[in-house]
Amino acid sequence: MSYICKNLLIRCMDFRLNKKMRGWIAESNLFNGGFDVISLAGASKDIVDGSEEIKNNFLKHIGVSVDLHQVEKIIIFHHSDCGAYAQDYQFGSLKEEKGKQLEDMKKAKEIILEKYPEVEVVFVWGELIDEDGKEIEFEIL
Repeated sequence: MSYICKNLLIRCMDFRLNKKMRGWIAESNLFNGGFDVISLAGASKDIVDGSEEIKNNFLKHIGVSVDLHQVEKIIIFHHSDCGAYAQDYQFGSLKEEKGKQLEDMKKAKEIILEKYPEVEVVFVWGELIDEDGKEIEFEIL
């Protein structure tokens, strides 16, 4: 039997996102047709910053979703106050942090489309209004 879903979500593993993200996903039209999930610290950060081995492993997991489940759309979700980014960068402002993460999302998109040109790639930003993640503003970029 073949299992098909239309979408793949690449998201940060940060536990603070879970509750609000589940609600946003349920309300969003982005995930119609179901979705697979890749959850790593910094979301797509490692596909841009990681070693060749890490990048290839990341692409392998994307390939499983695309090839096995016939995914058509990849949603890359990054968020403010990300610990994976804080380990490597000292941002002076939220604008600077968002700018760097958006730059990385664009690089990740290029890398993904080189290998899987048939998919659509969408960016989503989550801005934590409080440090606990009780309030998050979601924005499709």
